[in-house]
Amino acid sequence: MASARASVLALCIGAAVLGGAVVAKEVLPEVGPLGATTMQRLLLVDAERSGSRIVAVGDRGYIVYSDDQGKSWKRAKTPPAPMLTALDFLDDQQGIAVGHDSVILATKDRGETWTQVFAAPGEQRPLLDVIYPSRDLIVAIGAYGAYYDSTDGGKTWNARKVLQDDKHLNAILELGDNHLLLIGEAGTMLSSDDMGKTWKPLASPYKGSFFGGLVASDNSVVVYGLRGHIFRSTDRGKTWKAVENKSTAALIGGDKLPDGALVVAGSAGTVLVSRDNGVSFQPVATGTTRAFGKVLVGTEGKILALGEAGVREIALPWSSKP
Repeated sequence: MASARASVLALCIGAAVLGGAVVAKEVLPEVGPLGATTMQRLLLVDAERSGSRIVAVGDRGYIVYSDDQGKSWKRAKTPPAPMLTALDFLDDQQGIAVGHDSVILATKDRGETWTQVFAAPGEQRPLLDVIYPSRDLIVAIGAYGAYYDSTDGGKTWNARKVLQDDKHLNAILELGDNHLLLIGEAGTMLSSDDMGKTWKPLASPYKGSFFGGLVASDNSVVVYGLRGHIFRSTDRGKTWKAVENKSTAALIGGDKLPDGALVVAGSAGTVLVSRDNGVSFQPVATGTTRAFGKVLVGTEGKILALGEAGVREIALPWSSKP
């Protein structure tokens, strides 16, 4: 049985990340094309776009990418790695991925090949999110207060303590104008107005865990987490207002679409969409109860939802072009 701490992380890391799915022990090719059946068996935790390419990370250190809006996929060339939980791209070429054992991988070719640039398995602190906001600065955060930053583009890494305790840090957001927001376990919220050089705690509207957040087109901030809780702030986290959501499914990942719509996804096949900068959200039919960890814009009128059964294409009630 999982420990209490493992249960807290159950919706954002590990094979239990997305509903306790167990990935089939299928041997994947080291690199190259992956069949549709294989993709349906992969646990994918996070994904980002590198230009027109989609790159996704997940179980057993797998990294996959697609150049045709998710119709077909290839496995990237990677060193042996544990579960990967998050990634971010500086530009169309350079990216960073993080995961268990505090492993950090880097790419310079749009995600086709990756090299390990850092790991701290002895710390036993999975990394859960990463941002790559400038050529020099990278920040990776995770379980038990894990916080690493690099100020030289990933050549060297510094471990820092930004929390008084060891609560899990689940997500980090760029809010603009050098402002960053950290959110995590038990309502943890920290704010920085100098791109992470210093941090201060914020009053939290919720004592449960937050798993992710989005910045809307009007610069408001939306955060979400356990039991379907969603909160919105118009002052960079100083104050928050609860957003009504009848669903109690845990909300794990999301994205802002090119037309400004906000999409949030989570357990039990849940997908919610907002067309008013996060003031309200409406459910979207997905045709599945499998959990999602990330959503991205797909072909016109559709999104791609990634999770415990690979990638699923879902129609939206309006058009949203990539």
